[in-house]
Amino acid sequence: MKTKLGIFISILIAVTMLIRPSAHAVGVDIEVGDRPYYTYGPTYWDRGYEYTWAPGRWDEHHKWVHGTYTRHGKFVKEHEHERRHRVEIEQH
Repeated sequence: MKTKLGIFISILIAVTMLIRPSAHAVGVDIEVGDRPYYTYGPTYWDRGYEYTWAPGRWDEHHKWVHGTYTRHGKFVKEHEHERRHRVEIEQH
């Protein structure tokens, strides 16, 4: 009787050790401030024009204007065939 009870308890412990709850990880990202320019770096070339990062700023009505890439300088033939897909920033 004691042997059967011991075997039963050891099997019960083994089964409960196999069926243990697993933790589910949850990731949370919080961005504060302006969107970083690291999509293409501080500058990049697209169809012969150089685009540079203009950081975000507060406008005259105290609303935040997100940073964006702006075209800078003149057309340069050596960079005519370089293409980048621009990332559009949603305005809320």
